[in-house]
Amino acid sequence: MIGKKEIPQWKSDEVTQLIDLCNQYKTISVIEVAKLNDKQIQEMRKILRGNAVIRMSKKNLQLRAIEKFKKESKKSNLEELERNIPGQAALCFTNMDIFELKEVFNDNLWMVPAKPDEVSPVDIWVPAGDTGLPTGQVISELNMTLRLPTRIQNDTIWIREDTRTHKAGDFVNVKQAAVLKKLGINPIESLIKIKFAWSDGDIFSEDIIYMDIEAFIQDFILAHSSAQKVALELGIIADETIKSLIQKAYRESIAVLIELPVYIGEMRDEYFARAVANANLLNSMIFGEGIQATLKTEEKKEKEKESKEEPEEDVGIGSLFG
Repeated sequence: MIGKKEIPQWKSDEVTQLIDLCNQYKTISVIEVAKLNDKQIQEMRKILRGNAVIRMSKKNLQLRAIEKFKKESKKSNLEELERNIPGQAALCFTNMDIFELKEVFNDNLWMVPAKPDEVSPVDIWVPAGDTGLPTGQVISELNMTLRLPTRIQNDTIWIREDTRTHKAGDFVNVKQAAVLKKLGINPIESLIKIKFAWSDGDIFSEDIIYMDIEAFIQDFILAHSSAQKVALELGIIADETIKSLIQKAYRESIAVLIELPVYIGEMRDEYFARAVANANLLNSMIFGEGIQATLKTEEKKEKEKESKEEPEEDVGIGSLFG
């Protein structure tokens, strides 16, 4: 009979530690670490010290801890958290607001080397200047692998001019990645990103966490305005439409009453306003701009006539003696 396999103590201790963190903090964030380096994680731990705990564990231990926490706490939506843990992930436990945590991650951008056997997402440049590398075999690596223009100066290798070794979308092979790393070229932006978050029963997917808030607000305002217009056209009575509907009904009722062959004393101002508007319309239809033009022409002729009738004054020294 095959005995039951004994679970190593360190695994039991890790599960217990994760459960304790689940109970201690209200928010659990999933961080995918496949493209992060250990130094980046260690630095972020220092920044978040006292506010959050980043714990890296094997996926099966993370799932086991969350399953036990779900049974003990009876909290909702923990199965969603389980489904959104990738193969290589760290769990970040915190009481911070999830969007505040995202901003902390965004404020700490790292520049990292190009990954071997991967496509570069950006142009890769090697700047001109002293590489600090001694002369020797490495110069052939620079010339042959990256086709860099080099020269020897003060027993070190110099790059003669800024050189682009890769365009965005180009493949970076193992040798090229090794030489770029040797030169200290770190062209790739690396951010710690939250893949999924659970906060005391509420869940946040990556697209919600990294939503463009300004664009969302503008879309919301536009949707609200469009919905209000449709509601007004359909005559739907609601808190947002009642005032506009009353104003619309008043305007339409006035328009109907004015057309009736009766006089209503309370509407005297409306009758005068309609009469003035009709008179102005007729005036523009009949005379157009002709009246104003004629008046201006007559005024000009009158001024010219007056100027001719005025006696001319003597100009010069003689006028001083009368």
